[in-house]
This record gives sequence, C-alpha cells and structure tokens, in this order.
Amino acid sequence: MDDLIFQKSLKKTDVESRLSFPSKCLKKLRGFQGRHVVDLQVKDKRGSFWRFRCTIRRKSSYHKPVLSGDWHRFAVSKGLSIGDEVKFFEETDQATGAPLHYRVEVKKQINLRLFGVSIQHAPPIVL
Repeated sequence: MDDLIFQKSLKKTDVESRLSFPSKCLKKLRGFQGRHVVDLQVKDKRGSFWRFRCTIRRKSSYHKPVLSGDWHRFAVSKGLSIGDEVKFFEETDQATGAPLHYRVEVKKQINLRLFGVSIQHAPPIVL
C-alpha cells in the first residue's frame, strides 16, 4: 500500500536547487521527533535509490520543509523542468503494513509544437 505524501508542480527553485513542499505534509514523514534534519531513502521508477535530505527551520513556527541532498542530482538526471509534476509516496510492506521507504514519481510536461504552434493536450511522460 502506498500513501501519497504530496504532489507538486515544479517551480524554478525546485528544479535548480531544492524541492519545497507544504508543512502540513511533515506529519506523514518519519523521524522528525525533536530533529530538524532527516535523511530519506527514496526509490525512483527504475528502482534506483536516492538520499533526499529533508530539513525544516529550527526557530520558526512555520517549518518550511525542503528536500536537498541527492534531490538536485535526481532533478538533473531526470531532466526535470518547471511545470513537471512530482508525487512523493511512502511505500509500506503489504503483508505487515510496516514502512519500507519513500518513492518519487515524475510526470514530465511535454510541449509539442506543430507548425510553430504549441499543442497543449500532449500526454505526460511518467519517469
């Protein structure tokens, strides 16, 4: 069983350096009890694992969580662009319900042009 933690359309900062996501999603992440940094093992569609470092602000009521670590390398390797969509899940063992790891999915926006005119309804590519 997979639990969706968040999904987001990527912005410039998400593609170029770190991925921010809503604070309300923090309650679905493990390991933040009294800490402001947690390393997450994240599996992509091809089965490769990445280490995303999730950090929150220490001295603020607004935590502003961001993913860094391997995030930028992941974004570059997948050719991510502004407007692409990211979904972040927690995967659990189907038999026991125990958490296993996190999983990331990407849907690339495709901007097709026909005779110089953008075709808006191109299907996304899932990476």
